Amino acid sequence: MKFILIILSVSISFSQQKKIKFDANKLNDPKPNWPKISSPFSSDVLNYNQTIDQDSIIIEGYRVQVLATRERFKAEKLQSDLEELFEYKIYVIFEAPNYKVRIGDFIDRQKAEKFRKKLSGNGYSSAWIIRTKIDSINN
Repeated sequence: MKFILIILSVSISFSQQKKIKFDANKLNDPKPNWPKISSPFSSDVLNYNQTIDQDSIIIEGYRVQVLATRERFKAEKLQSDLEELFEYKIYVIFEAPNYKVRIGDFIDRQKAEKFRKKLSGNGYSSAWIIRTKIDSINN
């Protein structure tokens, strides 16, 4: 029994390691290679005689989402069906793992709600309103 205790105590004493010191300030990591970001409104990019392209303005607004599915074919089929029924722009957006079918670019929620009720009347009762970035030119 004494022999086992001696071996156990010796093995425990040798199992300890020296304390490792770590100083994050002494690391030699390479500096990240960030891309150059240029603002479209900076003076070297924007000529003051030019006008800003109105198609590029994106604002916060609302869309009505009709479907979220993992099958791309279902989303594209619904998009073509809805294009025949409504005059609004229809978006198929992929946000992993789902394809989402969204309609319209509404600035205020009341207009989006009115259109959602119209969709419900046409058999799309599971449609709901999503707050997202929209194209302001379509409004």
